[in-house]
Amino acid sequence: MKENTPEQQLDLLCSQIIRERDHWNYINENGCNDPFWPDGSNINLTRNHIISYKRDIAELCEKTGMPLPEEYFLKVPPEVDMNYMANLKQKARVERLKQQGNELSRKKQRFVDDGQLEFF
Repeated sequence: MKENTPEQQLDLLCSQIIRERDHWNYINENGCNDPFWPDGSNINLTRNHIISYKRDIAELCEKTGMPLPEEYFLKVPPEVDMNYMANLKQKARVERLKQQGNELSRKKQRFVDDGQLEFF
């Protein structure tokens, strides 16, 4: 099997950042269906994926001498309360989570992507 070129690897990592940011926004607005974890846990996992992809991009660019792409500088969504739930309409899921001892929160975290890039 042929290995991807560094440029192809970089393109893939950039597209994964975009996909995960969209996924973060989707979960924040609509929730998810994970039967064992609140939406906040899943949204923070998605946030961690973004951070990991950025780290991978930085390592790849440093190793190959390629410039950091624009996606690297996109804002990372904020961390949310682990017990955050986008909605409480999934009655069976909500009950199961409460029985597990989760104190569910509806306090929504806003992610304002104002077009400003983050620089580290």
